Amino acid sequence: MKDRYVVLRDFLPQEIIDMAMDMWRADEYTGAYTHQENKDITYKNPSESIGKSQGGYCTPWGIALHGYIHNKLKDYIDMDLRETYSYTRKYERGAYLGSHTDRPSCEISATLCLEYQTDDNTPWKIWVRNDKNYAGIDAETVKNESQDIPQRLRKDNNCTSVSLETGDILLYQGPNIPHWRDYLLGETSYHLFVHFFNGDSRMEEIEGFYSGHNHDIRTGHSSMALDLDGRTNRWESGGDENKEETEKKKLFKNFNEMYYKSNYGKWVNNYDQFELVKPRR
Repeated sequence: MKDRYVVLRDFLPQEIIDMAMDMWRADEYTGAYTHQENKDITYKNPSESIGKSQGGYCTPWGIALHGYIHNKLKDYIDMDLRETYSYTRKYERGAYLGSHTDRPSCEISATLCLEYQTDDNTPWKIWVRNDKNYAGIDAETVKNESQDIPQRLRKDNNCTSVSLETGDILLYQGPNIPHWRDYLLGETSYHLFVHFFNGDSRMEEIEGFYSGHNHDIRTGHSSMALDLDGRTNRWESGGDENKEETEKKKLFKNFNEMYYKSNYGKWVNNYDQFELVKPRR
């Protein structure tokens, strides 16, 4: 991803989308999984936009789609992607996603829309700015240099809007490029976010990246603090705050502390060591 993002069109088949939406609508009747409505989703969200969405961390359909997307991406990207977490969120009229960059668990992320109802019958655009590395730059500067720029001037300031129809995905470097959405002009937009990190990431230079070793001779993979976002297995929702903290979660939290104390902008999604291999003639 030399541009720090790539759009993959028609990535999800319609029957997979329909199945996920069937599960999502069933949950809307009970609120068992999508009740996590953050008061302020991102930095400096306008007050009138707060309360215009409902979300859930690692919902059953989010977990299933995470695995499906992970497996399918192996045909598109030559990288040791490791799953961290997924998030599902339904946005309603007036919702707003402030410009931001992501935490290390989102080193490589995918965002997709499963269904939308907008006033002009087009997808709710996501914006990105990818002309420089924003990892480690403060939130105020990120917003000033992206979403706060008037729409008519954004293209001249290296900002790009992306329209994702259902089935399309945007794969992007979450910690490195600001991404945002302006006000939703429509009734609803259903979104899924699935997050990964690179098993060969230069974040290994940060203390605590490796949390042990997997002794499975078949794989030989090291255990890493970011694996599954600190969850004990990929089916755990992680929503029980009263649950006793596991050793895995402690190692995960410790790495995150060390990450933000480090010069992480130098390491996250750093591919300087890669060399272009010219095809043989």
